[in-house]
Amino acid sequence: MSWLVDNANALYVLLGIVAAGMVVGFWFNRRVKFLAYAVGIFTLMGMLWLLTLFVPTDRKHLDSAVKVMAQAVEEGKVDDLFKYISNDFQYKGMTRKELYDKAQLAIRLHKVNEIRISDFRVEELSRTNKTAKTRFRVSAWAAGVEQPYLFITQADFVLEGNQWKLKTMRFYNPLVDQDKEIDLPGF
Repeated sequence: MSWLVDNANALYVLLGIVAAGMVVGFWFNRRVKFLAYAVGIFTLMGMLWLLTLFVPTDRKHLDSAVKVMAQAVEEGKVDDLFKYISNDFQYKGMTRKELYDKAQLAIRLHKVNEIRISDFRVEELSRTNKTAKTRFRVSAWAAGVEQPYLFITQADFVLEGNQWKLKTMRFYNPLVDQDKEIDLPGF
């Protein structure tokens, strides 16, 4: 079921092409059955859309976790942010506790007032291994700065209980040397 929901856009395109073919078939043959098939396909597309609204998937949970973490940074709520950080977190030798201290300082110092997450992708997902690898673009605006700080994030998550939590992350320049890891300000 989750595969169906996670790949709904591809199915919309495929079903749309088939429905358009049925409408063209009606246009050339004037047989009502082609229109009935097209209506059936559009109904199927509507049911698929409803499924995407109500069926939770791991990909949706990962996307939501990233957006909630971004919102916590915007609001300066370090404790809310760390609800999504794994107990086994590691970043460049930093433990979860060390990151907590640095994050508190960085949030106060940089005063990020907006974060936009785009191009979110889940590159690997294994519920049996309880791991996921994601990649997404980040645009972050700090107080008093006109231009956003842009970077690409690769984040590894682990499933702790029923919640996906951040285990480690890497940052890359989105414009040049995209394979060269960069450091974020304050870290």
